[in-house]
Amino acid sequence: MESKDLSKKPDTHRIIKDIFINLFLVITGAFLFAFSNPNPIVKHGFSVTAWIMYVPLFFIIKRSSFKNCWLYTGLYGMLCVAAYAWWLYNYDPVCLYIALPLAFLGTAILGLLLKSVEKLFIKNAWLVQFLILCTFDYLRTLGFLGMHYGLAAYTQWNLPVIIQSAKIVGVYGLNAFVIFPSVLIFAFLSKMQDKKKYLHTIVSDNKFYDGASYVNYVSENEKLMSNASLRNPVIGLCIWGFLFVVILIFGAISLKINEQFDTVTVAAIQHNDKPEENGIENYSESLQQLITLTDEALEINPDIKIVVWPETAFVPSVVYHAKSEGQSDRKKLVNFLMNYVNSRSPSFIIGNQHIKTNPDGSGKEYFNASILFETGKNSLPSDNQIYSKIKLVPFSEYFPYQKYFPHIYKSLLEKEKFFWTPGTEYKIFETNGLYIYTPICFENTFPYLSRNAYKNGARCLCCLANDSWAKSESCQYQHLAMARFRAVENHVPMIISSVSGQTAFINQKGQLKAMANSFTKTYVISELPVIPLEQKPTVYNIIGDIFGYGAAILLLVVLIIRGLIAIIK
Repeated sequence: MESKDLSKKPDTHRIIKDIFINLFLVITGAFLFAFSNPNPIVKHGFSVTAWIMYVPLFFIIKRSSFKNCWLYTGLYGMLCVAAYAWWLYNYDPVCLYIALPLAFLGTAILGLLLKSVEKLFIKNAWLVQFLILCTFDYLRTLGFLGMHYGLAAYTQWNLPVIIQSAKIVGVYGLNAFVIFPSVLIFAFLSKMQDKKKYLHTIVSDNKFYDGASYVNYVSENEKLMSNASLRNPVIGLCIWGFLFVVILIFGAISLKINEQFDTVTVAAIQHNDKPEENGIENYSESLQQLITLTDEALEINPDIKIVVWPETAFVPSVVYHAKSEGQSDRKKLVNFLMNYVNSRSPSFIIGNQHIKTNPDGSGKEYFNASILFETGKNSLPSDNQIYSKIKLVPFSEYFPYQKYFPHIYKSLLEKEKFFWTPGTEYKIFETNGLYIYTPICFENTFPYLSRNAYKNGARCLCCLANDSWAKSESCQYQHLAMARFRAVENHVPMIISSVSGQTAFINQKGQLKAMANSFTKTYVISELPVIPLEQKPTVYNIIGDIFGYGAAILLLVVLIIRGLIAIIK
């Protein structure tokens, strides 16, 4: 009868304990992530927890095996999205159902990458893991599915003294800075844990060695002990601490600088409409609400020079229906709008569904647009007064893969009725001394768009937004968080006119100067500084997102060098 090696029998109790601890880390990590950002419990988010929110993720990687780390990190990613972007369900449950598996897939791959470097970089794996996480955050903002929601830097949105650094390093530089404390804490705790384990092993094995062999035994483990050295984490802490002091000093000085500019009085309208309701009667009712609020604002402050209405505040295409023959209900509504705008003294920037007929007569193109109506000119806007949204929302506004996925395209088109055509030009509106770029809703989350517009002459950002479909203050505050970064990065003021919130005015330092209450029919009036074209660009304007793609390049170089060393050995 063969004897069984009981030492190789799985320890069921230990396995269950490990699963429980790993799941606890998954839930804790997802909670810290969501709690650090605007959420239903703390509507502004609790920015302090962001400095530690990735600690559980790194311990999940350390504790789990290569075979199952992807599962835990995938679950972590799904829970993060569910807790952070649950409001997607209010727009369409399908959106959330698509986002969750995509989050699982992305963070599962991230987990495998983080785990892989443990064997390649035993001593300083934590530094390479830091580069991987920074690269992951950069890459996930690119391409058709790119999203800026959830970057660690945005958790600091309500701390103007910290976000002033974005005018130098941009959002990706500050993102790396916010991530690094989590990596440092993990490095310290992990290495102290390893050191304790190595010492315990050496001491417990002492009985197997005599004096001479024990010395040799300890010598053999010196390399393991050196891997647990805290020297590099201490150096990292010193560098990070120094940079933190520099950021605080730079931010404090930037906020104290008194800048003198001429100002223009602007009103941003928030009519709290229900965009899902269509039809000429609803369009007419919405227009009456906008007019009523605008007239109230003009009565309070006759010096208003510019009025801003939100994204697709007026749905019927102004240019298309004005040029159309006959007297349709939509054309009558367009004429009514133009007569109203012409009878008021301010210039108007209005969100509109702009329609173009193809030159060959084959069909129409639909654009999510903003239109500038200049003071006292009862004429159709020129091409230079119409900006078409360049970066469209994937699946709900745009799906460019009809050729490869015809069935998906058809099902989406049946739901959306039509897709927008992406714009191609950065139109800068000139009115009342201001040079205005109008990012439309989702576009305001992408730093490169505002940077490109600045390089094309924009000295003011005017975001026309509609987050009302989310039915969530959390969503609206998350959007506001990103908007403040766009103002700081380019050192220009920003107006936000949103259907339901957050309608606001932000100065060139990212400070919130005025904001309307959410989900109310109201308006905000504020003085907007006129930034001259001669203003020197910020460092970010010059270098762009170098801290995003720079992390990716540095990671690639490190991996290539380490791979060559491994091959040589």
